[in-house]
Amino acid sequence: MSHHLPSISWYQARENLHRTVTQHLSIAREQLPLSQVIGRTLASDVTTVLAVPHYDSSAMDGYATAGAPPWQLIYPDYPQDPTANVHRITVDLTPGTATPIFTGGLLPAGATSILRSEHSRSFIRDGHSYIEPLGEAPREGADMRRTGEERAAGATLATAGTTLTPRLGASLAMGGIDTVDVFNPVTVAVAFSGNEVITSGVPGPGQVRDAFSSFAEPLLEAYGAQVARTERLADTPGAFDTWISSTDAQILMVTGGSSTSGVDMVRSTLARLQATYIFESVAVRPGHPALAALLPDGRILLGLPGNPFAAYTALCSYVPVALDAAYSRPLSTLATAPIAAAHPGTGKQSIALQPARWQAGALHVLKRSQSHMLGGFARADVLAVVPAQGAATGEQVGYLPLP
Repeated sequence: MSHHLPSISWYQARENLHRTVTQHLSIAREQLPLSQVIGRTLASDVTTVLAVPHYDSSAMDGYATAGAPPWQLIYPDYPQDPTANVHRITVDLTPGTATPIFTGGLLPAGATSILRSEHSRSFIRDGHSYIEPLGEAPREGADMRRTGEERAAGATLATAGTTLTPRLGASLAMGGIDTVDVFNPVTVAVAFSGNEVITSGVPGPGQVRDAFSSFAEPLLEAYGAQVARTERLADTPGAFDTWISSTDAQILMVTGGSSTSGVDMVRSTLARLQATYIFESVAVRPGHPALAALLPDGRILLGLPGNPFAAYTALCSYVPVALDAAYSRPLSTLATAPIAAAHPGTGKQSIALQPARWQAGALHVLKRSQSHMLGGFARADVLAVVPAQGAATGEQVGYLPLP
């Protein structure tokens, strides 16, 4: 395994990672009820087994009418059981007649429009009940829902790679879907390194407060991973070797320990394992020491820098890419937006990932964005991807949404 490869572009690093995960990481799938798949990712397309709506119905409470007003009322033979579904009970209409109907009620044969209750007036003539509109008669077809007007039978409701949200689940249920084929969650083991890190209290000189162990897990889960294990490692070769060999998680992620200094153990562990680098250094600020490697058993290891903002920019840059590949999604193209104020370049061949907020349709880059700072990141909506040469006011720049 070679060392100290030249830095590759941030874009190339993401492409390399996506390609490697696609080729080497195989994710199992299972069939589950809709109630159990919120947050999971579809492994195959879902098509509706019936049209939506699947029958002609009323969009309003009121009266189904036929022909021109006034209309003589005809009442269905409603059952005495108060729990009966009266939405299915109706009578055939002929011109000049009408019948009460509820929202979602089956349209009777012969109906030409719906007269809303609040737009109607009733009266008696020759011992018969009639209704008529308070103003103009409803146009033909008014307030009628027609079969298949939203989707035809056999239409695609959702495609493979889509994350199941409560909103999507409701739509699938409307299409008559009971179970779907989903990927098993990608499992991630996370290790936090650094003998200088303390997990509580106020750090003294030569110490730093832990900014990862309680916060990386919910961020990973927001991206769609399942955190299988977290632990803190001492900066010793044996600790890293044991950690890698003692978990079967599909992606291993370690914070700190990925630089080329003598006290950082990730690279020496990868060398002993004869792993293959996907990338070893990236032309990006912050986060250039980040690395990714393919282990001999086909799993992926991500090494994040030790500085907190650098680590989080690397996590947000590469974890979603790995998950997209694992869940058979293409590598996403960056969305773009205008930058609100000119931003200088890095002075090197490196892009800058900068915390930014949406405001008035533009990206406002925030201060406190050096590799050791989290003040800007804490308030950001996105990470702006500023080109190496910088960006002028109003120039379109790419961005990564933050969960």
